[in-house]
Amino acid sequence: MIRNRFNFVLCLALAVLLCIFVSGLGGMFIIILLCLSLFFSIILMIVSKKTLSIGLKLSSDISGKDEKLELELSVSKSTILPTSFIEVTLEMTPNVSTEHLTSFKIICARRYGDVITIPVKTELCGEGTIRLVDIKLVDYMGVMSCRPVLSQTGSYSASVRIMPQIRDVGVQNEVLRSASENAAANEDDEDESNESAIGLTGIAGYEHRKYELGDPLKRVNWKLSSKRDELMVRLDDKVLTSTQDFLLDYPVCENVSKQYYENADRIIEASLSMLSMLLMQGYESSYTYYLDGWHTLEVSDEKGLILLQEELAGIRPVPAGERMKMTESAGSTVICFTTCLGYMTRELALLPELKDCSLVVSEESGIGKICNKVWKVNHDFEFISL
Repeated sequence: MIRNRFNFVLCLALAVLLCIFVSGLGGMFIIILLCLSLFFSIILMIVSKKTLSIGLKLSSDISGKDEKLELELSVSKSTILPTSFIEVTLEMTPNVSTEHLTSFKIICARRYGDVITIPVKTELCGEGTIRLVDIKLVDYMGVMSCRPVLSQTGSYSASVRIMPQIRDVGVQNEVLRSASENAAANEDDEDESNESAIGLTGIAGYEHRKYELGDPLKRVNWKLSSKRDELMVRLDDKVLTSTQDFLLDYPVCENVSKQYYENADRIIEASLSMLSMLLMQGYESSYTYYLDGWHTLEVSDEKGLILLQEELAGIRPVPAGERMKMTESAGSTVICFTTCLGYMTRELALLPELKDCSLVVSEESGIGKICNKVWKVNHDFEFISL
């Protein structure tokens, strides 16, 4: 802007010198032309300031990862006059991207406005938001600028919910055993209260037999198996009725970066993958997450898993004040999936309050064994106990 003003003044000075020393008529013509150009340019800028309306809209409000959408930047006006230059600056969350510049300059010359289409790519799960953070009008000479008086009916942000994927992680026996022990800990110690009873197999408690290939792991009596040093399966209809509790910890990060969103993406997908693995073995689970308030969803079948996947498509970081409430509903055997990174010391300080929970972090998070039970999930979504 300063450079444009300097150039304009320089051109005007040269026109004055031309008028004095070379040709008075030619110099006057250039001076008048420069002044009229600046005048009409400023008039168009003032008109645009009062008649302009801008809005953002995405071609879809829900999407999978690595899909291409179209961002529509609509510019409308109430006069037939063309607008002055419109400088637009966009800001987007790290889980969406565009190959185009986020700052650009446009002119709307059509009678009823125009629509500029910008390709957008979804990259990581959760809510992706694109905001119009700055709009400025600049006259054609580039000498003056102002902010438009925008209509309140316009939408200056657009969001898309990006679905996390449910990875096929196979059967990971150590995870299943840990989940079974957690579920058993939630019972009222019925096995111990029946140890004096003798079943048909001669084993105290419920009727049992040795584990055979294909038996559902949820029927394994881990306490009895550890005593006998072999897997024992309960034969009666009474199975573990307690659910495995999942908790998603997704705090707001002061240093928002793509690395943090990549870490959150892996943790969210890891939680769904573990839940799916337990579901295939016959376990029911409950999943607690924050989405405009803390919610708990019971997942007992494939339909519930898909519903949870759709819910987590709109997930976003939890405000600090709301995150403090997550420990209120957390049980002692909850599996907490946290998106924290190693440098987030203030956020990590809250996690030990979950007491005997199992903590799941990503392999690249930089978090060590900050509590008794810590699992790390790698790129192949393998859960490794520390």
